Amino acid sequence: MQRYPDIEIYASDITFKQIGDWLELHFKHVEKQQTISKKSEARCHWLVDGSEVIVFGNAIGKYSSIWFKQNNSPWDTDLDCARIACKELDTQVRCSNSSWQEGQGPKSQWWRVTAEEGEMLIEWPEN
Repeated sequence: MQRYPDIEIYASDITFKQIGDWLELHFKHVEKQQTISKKSEARCHWLVDGSEVIVFGNAIGKYSSIWFKQNNSPWDTDLDCARIACKELDTQVRCSNSSWQEGQGPKSQWWRVTAEEGEMLIEWPEN
């Protein structure tokens, strides 16, 4: 399988602190760069092993986007990352079923990863 150029997952009901702690499990150098707390624009930036990670709080409903801008992560794909995040953060995680491509619409199939149900392809966001 091809390694994605970036990684993005969406974790449900998660805090910036939990995400920072999780990043520290997988990277040697984790440095929080900036946090914006304003609810409508909540986001946090980290530098992890020299690469940028941006988290948008509640990007889609209760899901926070965790975006590894350059994929210098231990994971080849979004789904690889989602599996680990689901297990270690103990929350539902969603991710695209393929690497993002120019022109890809917002309505596409996504992986939903849960401890209870495993992995399932869904349509997301739902209406």
